[in-house]
Formats: sequence, C-alpha cells, structure tokens
Amino acid sequence: MDYQDNLMQRKAEIEQVIKQKRDELIIPLGEWSDELSLYDQHPADIASEVTQRETNLGILEMLEYELEKVNDALSRLQNGQYGVCEACGQKIEPARLERLVNTTLCTNCARSQQKGFKRPAEEGVIAAGQMSDLGEGIQIAGYEFYE
Repeated sequence: MDYQDNLMQRKAEIEQVIKQKRDELIIPLGEWSDELSLYDQHPADIASEVTQRETNLGILEMLEYELEKVNDALSRLQNGQYGVCEACGQKIEPARLERLVNTTLCTNCARSQQKGFKRPAEEGVIAAGQMSDLGEGIQIAGYEFYE
C-alpha cells in the first residue's frame, strides 16, 4: 500500500471540490437566483438561495480544513512521522490509515479522546430512541414511527 498515492489522490479530490465550490460562490447572488430583483416585496423569496450559499460556505470551510490536514499528513510522510500516533507514539493501524489517510491518532487514543467529549445539553432533553424504550408508540399517518 502506498500512502503517498492515497494522500495525493485525496488531496486532488478535495482540491477539485474546493474549486467547484469557489466557482459557485463567485457568482453574484443576483445572477445565481431566478428572481428578477433582489428587492422583492417579501424577503423570504430569496431565503432558499441565501441558505444554499451559507451551506456551501460551511462546506468550503470544512474542505479547506481537511485539505490542511492532508497537507500536514504529506509533510509528516516526508519527515518519516506518518503513521505514528501523536499521543502515544505507537504505530497507527494500517486499516485505520486506509480509511482515514490524514489521521494522527491510533484507534485507542482516538477512542480515549472521544470519551471526554460531552454532548450539548439540548441533546439530553429527550430523543426519539428514549420514547421507544418507554414502550410508547408514535403514530404518524396511521403507521408506527419505528416500523
């Protein structure tokens, strides 16, 4: 398995999507929309387009961060540090490197970091799974929700 080829392939994929997203975002909102004017009678007329642009900006930011991580992995490869866990110094499992070419943690260290992650408080209010544990059925249009 050639890690450099995998990293270069992932880098090319990310760069292609980044270019596509940037090309979409360069187009002014007035030209991107089907609306005749941005000054319509109701501001919600263009809300879908604004929401889509904001979503694309978020995706672009995420892709740029991932590209940065791939570039860091390429520099670690050149320095001979690729495949070595940053936390414990052990080798990262080859199967993990195949799935996550830019990972810096072995499976055990990644799990231990994940255990310290606290979910937001609003997620603890009630979840659909908790309702089914109580034996309550949710009816939607005459059908059980979990069927």
